[in-house]
Amino acid sequence: MRIISAEAIPVKIRLTEPFSIATETVDEVDNVFFRLETDSGIVGWGCGAPDTVTADDAVRSQKVFNSVIKDLLVDSDPTRILKLNELIEANVQGNTSTKAGVNMGLFDILGKAADLPLYRLLGGYRDRIETSVTIGIGPTDAMVEKARHWVSQGFKCLKLKCGINPDEDIDTTLAVRAAVGPDIKIRLDANEGYNIDDSIRVVSTVESQGADIELLEQPTKAAYLYALKEVTGKCNVPIVADETALTMRDSLKLIRMEVADVVNIKLMKTGGITNAMKVNTFAELAEIPVMVGCMNESMGAMVGGVHFACACSNVKYADLDSTLDIEKDVVRGGARFVDGHVIPPEEPGLGIEVDL
Repeated sequence: MRIISAEAIPVKIRLTEPFSIATETVDEVDNVFFRLETDSGIVGWGCGAPDTVTADDAVRSQKVFNSVIKDLLVDSDPTRILKLNELIEANVQGNTSTKAGVNMGLFDILGKAADLPLYRLLGGYRDRIETSVTIGIGPTDAMVEKARHWVSQGFKCLKLKCGINPDEDIDTTLAVRAAVGPDIKIRLDANEGYNIDDSIRVVSTVESQGADIELLEQPTKAAYLYALKEVTGKCNVPIVADETALTMRDSLKLIRMEVADVVNIKLMKTGGITNAMKVNTFAELAEIPVMVGCMNESMGAMVGGVHFACACSNVKYADLDSTLDIEKDVVRGGARFVDGHVIPPEEPGLGIEVDL
């Protein structure tokens, strides 16, 4: 089997409402779809979600794909994924969301050729995983209302964005806990917005008042490894490294240094499923559990994370909810949300259809 054509297709995606974190507010995002056609009639789809975190964008994604990656793909055997991944890594610096989309497209072809859903092909450890649903920063009343809404929809784990004002974050967390009761898990994600003292104070205050939290994600600046390590050592809840775990090399470094309790793997950061599996192996050998997260992704990208999360036993946490914020997706099929869990499709490959 050979790839006979490869195409990058940019798509603008509107969110249902503006979404705010500690560093930005967005209401529209760019995704780039990759269509890989083979001489056997199989078409593989992948999707990249360029982001400021990964320092790429849709224009750069198309440029590097058309000028470099396309030539590496056309006339190659798409089932030789490790070889193609190595070639792309050797010839392209950065551009991890582009690499992720292309890598997913190759795995989509492999799954279709094998007539297996991707999560089974990768290991098939589970057929669903509990996911948090994320609530962006806003007034306390609005965040409480959204928390009640998502709990009414069956979600049992909420992730509250925070990091701008620690005192307001404490008030919001206490209010959400009072509104949803003791059985709903609450995670906090500061997106680098706290210093060491803020991090410890927020956790100790909400915990002392009975609003227990499951995880605190990326409280301090990504570049300050020892700050994150200090928070990890002093907090009595697990600390998750996200922006600190930007690349495979970053992830290996923080695992070796025991900087955090959990590593958040996002396909857009690592450059795809192949690299994500390497990071997960590093973490598993060090007995560090993994979270699988997402960016502002269409189902075309998020479903890859769902397959990966369900394939691997060391994935203990999931934050795979980006499609819940999209006004209208261009993808049909993919993952489903049932009783607070996200479930991968059983169709071969990624299990999606794309309308472009």
